[in-house]
Amino acid sequence: MAPEAEASENELSTLVDNGTLDATVLPNDEPTVSLVEIEPGLAVLFGDQPPIGFDVIPFEMMSAHANQGLTDKLAMASGIGNLAAQGAQGATTVQGLVRLAPETLQVLKTAQPMTSGGWNLGALVTTNGKIANLVRWAPVTGAQTASILSALGPAAALLALQVQLASISRRLDENVQLTRDVLRALHEDQWATLLGLHETTLRAVREAQAASGVNDHVFASIATRDADLRKQRHLFTSLVRRHITALDTDGQSRRTYVQKNVDQILADAHGMLMAEWSWYRFQVLRAGHISRDEAHAAENEGLLAELVAETQREHTQVMEDVADLLAGLERQCRLIAELPAEFSLPFTAKRQDIKSAVDMAEALAERVAILRNRVHTQTAPLDPPLTVFAEAVPDEVLRILRWVVPGEEPLLAIADVNLDRLVGEDAYLGVTPARLFISAQSSVRKQGTIEREFPLSDVRYVRFRERDKRGPVLDIITTDENIRLTFDDWAGKGQGLDDSRRLANLLAAAMNLPETERRTDPLLSGGSSTERAITR
Repeated sequence: MAPEAEASENELSTLVDNGTLDATVLPNDEPTVSLVEIEPGLAVLFGDQPPIGFDVIPFEMMSAHANQGLTDKLAMASGIGNLAAQGAQGATTVQGLVRLAPETLQVLKTAQPMTSGGWNLGALVTTNGKIANLVRWAPVTGAQTASILSALGPAAALLALQVQLASISRRLDENVQLTRDVLRALHEDQWATLLGLHETTLRAVREAQAASGVNDHVFASIATRDADLRKQRHLFTSLVRRHITALDTDGQSRRTYVQKNVDQILADAHGMLMAEWSWYRFQVLRAGHISRDEAHAAENEGLLAELVAETQREHTQVMEDVADLLAGLERQCRLIAELPAEFSLPFTAKRQDIKSAVDMAEALAERVAILRNRVHTQTAPLDPPLTVFAEAVPDEVLRILRWVVPGEEPLLAIADVNLDRLVGEDAYLGVTPARLFISAQSSVRKQGTIEREFPLSDVRYVRFRERDKRGPVLDIITTDENIRLTFDDWAGKGQGLDDSRRLANLLAAAMNLPETERRTDPLLSGGSSTERAITR
């Protein structure tokens, strides 16, 4: 295992029933490799030899006896042992662990693989698309893999912990190094301790690799550092969560907070990553040390299970927190870059422009995505299929709204409307699959804020009324408000009228009256006593 080496990632290409099957991959060929996923993106590889051109991570952190026992359990629980008995080539030879690239995992969410005997069929391909091996693959989401993990017990999770160490790159790009410099400047009092723990745990991992396990000599160098590791981890976790809370507010407050604290956010996020991964390495090394105690294997099984489960749970939560913080920071920085006013953000030694802040936030977010084996994605540019404007939607409006529209929702429609007030005001009306929003055009274009938004589930009634020689009127009745919007004269005829009418129909499609709001009255349901007397 090379904990700090740059590792290439394996690509899994599934055979799909859509007519796009590569001619060099024949479904009736015998797979030479079997993959059993033990968590999304991480699989145990069985085969007669490692696939050419792929990095395979050997089983480490456990004794040879434990490794053999794990291999046997995997083979029998997955049915690979039975395949061997039937003569499948190299079926029971475990080669180690492989990590599937996050891009591959994205594809597998939509691809429909061919199956045979309960296994998905596919091909391992190199980064240039060349097919290396045919493969039978048991995904972690399948019932088959669930039974495998149950049979493995805590050993499966320990393998998952191990491979995380092999995924950390030693390479730092320029922008990540800049955030490290900011961290050192802003947390000078913590820097020596943080860096010391970081380097000490890295050295222990390298020693464990050289010794093919975590023996007493390896673990002795970090055995007394648990309290220091937790202290640093708690410190930076609390700082990051404080930023998350501060950003959980309205758009104007978020932007103001980022302008004043962007350097502190970047520093605290980087510090949290260093503290978290130092603690994580310690936990993996401790688990490896415990697993070597074969004399007390039975009583240590419960301890290992608890240690691994707690480590995975806490680590996952921390990484989600820092990923959410960096996503919000990057989004706000990109929004600021689109606004018309010039912004200059303060840093420790000099003043950086907004582009530098965007670059640093993106670089750190990309690093977190790599550590989580995820694809770092950007919100796609907005391309609403329905636009209700006299001419085209201004480009700068769509660029700003790209970073303002909530979540990852596509913008279905946007319209140039007027707020029906004593003094009319130009506004934008936007519709996504989940909500509608209304905001003065000046608020969007100058401040990057949406003033009001409503869930589509709150829409109770929509009325569209055409007017002679004037633009139409759109009334939207929600649970709490009656909203009246008007269109300029251009929307009263031709294409403008067609588009505004379609917008009203789109909103009308969302109209609903929940059962909890429905009312009944005997005067309507049963008729009055006078009416009943007359009918007699």
